[in-house]
Amino acid sequence: MTKVVKLASLTAAALIGATVIGGCTDTTAREMAQQALDAAKGAQSCCDANTERLDRMYQKIMSK
Repeated sequence: MTKVVKLASLTAAALIGATVIGGCTDTTAREMAQQALDAAKGAQSCCDANTERLDRMYQKIMSK
C-alpha cells in the first residue's frame, strides 16, 4: 500500500471507531478522529524523514 492509502485507511478506521463508541457526541467523535489523524500525520512525517535520509545515504554510496 502507498503512504496515502495507509493514511486514509487509518483515518477511516478512526472515524468508524469513533462512531461505534456508544454515547459519543458528534463533537467528541470529531475530536477523536482529529487526534487520530494528527497521530497518523506525525507517524507519516517520521516515515518520510527516514525515507529521505535513506535516499541521501544511498545516493552518497552510489556516487563513490
